[in-house]
Amino acid sequence: MTDGRELVVRSFLDSSVKGDIQESLGYFTPDATYRVNAWNEPLRGIEAIRSDIERQRSLWSDFRYELLEMATVGATVFAERIDSVHMGGKDITIHAVGVFEVDDDGKITDWREYYDMKEIEAQFAA
Repeated sequence: MTDGRELVVRSFLDSSVKGDIQESLGYFTPDATYRVNAWNEPLRGIEAIRSDIERQRSLWSDFRYELLEMATVGATVFAERIDSVHMGGKDITIHAVGVFEVDDDGKITDWREYYDMKEIEAQFAA
């Protein structure tokens, strides 16, 4: 299911571009966890994930991503990306890595995002 796991992550990312929160949530198990960034505790459960996705959507629009690399080790899929959003009147671009655990049923059980907040801060300062 290695290739299938990567397809799940690609499809999830594509649903995020469309902005369809309900479709995006359909990729998760009901008890999935989501770590918005490395320094925060994970959100637990689909409703907590929904709430944070809605919070984020209120801060920015026009999400796009460029997939740079993708690799799978067991049930773990690594997706290195360049993400872009429109936020605070500016187009913001950030290098990010999403680490996804995908179960045998093709559902995301855990999602962890890694990025450097300084990259965002520098673009607002410019």
